[in-house]
Amino acid sequence: MADTFAALSELLAAAGRMAGLALDIVVDRLELLGLEAREAKVRLVQLLLLAVVGAALFLMGLALAVVALFLALPPQWRLWLAAGGGALLLLLGACALLVLRRRLARLPLAFSQSVAELKKDRACF
Repeated sequence: MADTFAALSELLAAAGRMAGLALDIVVDRLELLGLEAREAKVRLVQLLLLAVVGAALFLMGLALAVVALFLALPPQWRLWLAAGGGALLLLLGACALLVLRRRLARLPLAFSQSVAELKKDRACF
């Protein structure tokens, strides 16, 4: 009878240690997930700020260049300049959006390290 209680207490102690280890693993993974979330947020804010500032400065410079060219041309060519400039700006804007889309597609997925660690943990158990 004493052997049964001793074996049961050892089994419960081992189960408690296993639960503690599992909880430690979960805590580590959640800390990693939080760290990756902060990194993703910082990266997103940096990209957005850079994109907005760059676009604003580019548009202001382009507007000033178009106005200067518009004023320098004779009146009969101004309509063609406005139409051609508008078409060119639409084309450049579409190209810029495509480049941005490609760059965003090349970035690693958010929380990819956490997913990899969870897959390793699952393979171990």
